[in-house]
Amino acid sequence: MSPIPFFDLTRQYGQVGDQVKSAVLSVLSSQQFILGETVSRFEKRIADYLGSSHAVGVASGTDALILLLKASGLGSGDAAVLVPSFTFYASASSVCLAGGRPVWTEVDEKLYVVSPETLEDALQTQCVRGEDGVFRTREGNHPVRGVLVVHLYGQMADMAGISAWASSRGLWVVEDACQSIGARKDGKSAGALSKGAAYSFFPTKNLGGGGDGGLVTTEDPRVADHIRSLRVHGSRQRYIHEELGYNSRLDAIQAAILEAKLEFLPGWTDRRRVLAKRYSDAFSSQDVFRTPDWTDEGNSVYHQYTIEFHRPSDRDRVKKILSDAGIGSEIYYPVPQHRQMAFKPFFRSGMDLTDRLSSSVLSLPIFPELSDLEQAHIVQVLLDASRKGGV
Repeated sequence: MSPIPFFDLTRQYGQVGDQVKSAVLSVLSSQQFILGETVSRFEKRIADYLGSSHAVGVASGTDALILLLKASGLGSGDAAVLVPSFTFYASASSVCLAGGRPVWTEVDEKLYVVSPETLEDALQTQCVRGEDGVFRTREGNHPVRGVLVVHLYGQMADMAGISAWASSRGLWVVEDACQSIGARKDGKSAGALSKGAAYSFFPTKNLGGGGDGGLVTTEDPRVADHIRSLRVHGSRQRYIHEELGYNSRLDAIQAAILEAKLEFLPGWTDRRRVLAKRYSDAFSSQDVFRTPDWTDEGNSVYHQYTIEFHRPSDRDRVKKILSDAGIGSEIYYPVPQHRQMAFKPFFRSGMDLTDRLSSSVLSLPIFPELSDLEQAHIVQVLLDASRKGGV
């Protein structure tokens, strides 16, 4: 069999190429590249798809997080935000770039997302509540202002529980939904029970553009208005700047590409769910690794299908077996954030679960264009390796 890539955008382009080219040519004909009607139209369509009241396009998923954190009130220079260490770098770096500092939290060991329990544990072990009711870090006495929830791999966290918990602790909540567009929990999308949610349109995301792009959704018109100002140099009126802002606008060409692809997203999501179920069914009888424990009635969007090996030492051997068979796989993420050099001032020991996950998880191909035959081959290689003691 021919090599099986971890992800292949050329296959997607074979499906959507005509629509994408037509959309791009329309923008080129208009010569309106910055914001304008194309961006506004996409913002309306994506808001409707997500069931959100407001959607604001920005330059990247990272910018979406930074601007959302700023609009939520971060920026004092000493405030702290609870954020998981088991995530992509941008989740935590955005806290720092918005003027805060991370307080690392563990994740639920089955769902890989934070929960009221993991957040409470981080608050109790790393912070103390003052007489004024404000939690502050034990080291440095930094006030804790909020929580950044990451919906990792396409699975949403328990936002109803987290929002109730945060309210009881006097904290606001923002959501990193960069891997989870279209995911729902109890019928609600990200951003419905918080200050807002940040999305990424990096090309390999479930809905990806032709470059960088991002989005903020929110139910709060004040947050939406603030982000619209922040994305244009802190300006609501031309040449009048109310605050220091950013140059972070979603390009019209990117908006046009994303709008063209949006009609395909429900079908792509359905295909990811089919592939995920086949993997889980096929692997149910083996005992070498654990499959995703996502029991939310199909609301996950499976940006990644990630398995966790019972013995971390097996992970790298399996990855080599797959590579030797021409099968792509990836590790998300091999170095947890509390161990990154960029966050050396915020290093925390005792993150045992996060350290274990970073050494034992492996993501398998699950892009929508993966064929049934290719998936069957991936399954067979893994099962054969298990039966023959290859792992």
